Amino acid sequence: MIHEMEYNGQSIEWKGRGIFKATSGLPGSQMPINQCKPDDGPIPEGIYKVFIGDYDTAKDDGRGICALKPAWGIQKIPRGNAAGNCDPYWANWGENRARMEPADQITKNKCKPVMRAGFYMHDSTKGYSHGCIEVETRIFDALRTYNKTTKKNSVLIKVKYIQGRGTNGGTKI
Repeated sequence: MIHEMEYNGQSIEWKGRGIFKATSGLPGSQMPINQCKPDDGPIPEGIYKVFIGDYDTAKDDGRGICALKPAWGIQKIPRGNAAGNCDPYWANWGENRARMEPADQITKNKCKPVMRAGFYMHDSTKGYSHGCIEVETRIFDALRTYNKTTKKNSVLIKVKYIQGRGTNGGTKI
């Protein structure tokens, strides 16, 4: 499988389009050895499909707990008045997100019997995630432009860590 991007635990390199700071995992678990720890460790190594079709604005899932509905593309995250009482929760996402799914069975089963799923690339600036990839905001303009000019609805990203090196790429502002 030919991938357009690679995440090494510190940055995402998108061939010919730039290098973007990126982080995955919670503080204290931001090491490759923790990639199979659910809701704690960095995204497991493998190849993922990043869905980049425009899915407009994220919506609340209606359960009354300020959870966003899953989506299969890039979305804007409501903030301020548009988010209402959910703003403090949705701020953890940043302003944009794009769904990521394993592109093959090897990636899907990387942590078996533990199942890890529900990953996104998002642009919060906390310096951590619950397994998603937190990335610089400017990647989302590039993804949207790529989608419009190529009409492709996804790109492939390879996650391959440098063993012993942390997965915090300095995204905290």
